[in-house]
Amino acid sequence: MLAWGAVAFGNVPALQVYVVQQAEKFAPEAVEVASGFNIAAFNVGIAAGAWAGAQVVSNIGLAHTPWVAALVTTGAIGLTLLSGRLDRATPVAQPACA
Repeated sequence: MLAWGAVAFGNVPALQVYVVQQAEKFAPEAVEVASGFNIAAFNVGIAAGAWAGAQVVSNIGLAHTPWVAALVTTGAIGLTLLSGRLDRATPVAQPACA
């Protein structure tokens, strides 16, 4: 159970730091809002995952959860790779303050 928890939620602090760093870089006046949205997104993800899992089990059966989970995981890996590619892209020039 300890290992499961570490794998499932071990990335949360690192992602929170990343979100705050990005907010400091692109929207310094909204760091607290970005931090709050990040945690809210985790909670929405947990709720949506529970709902989607219940839909899979009730509509197509428990035996189908592994391949549905594999699809969700593949999508998450794709989004992670896209996010990394966007981070490495040349940033848009910030407008000069008048």
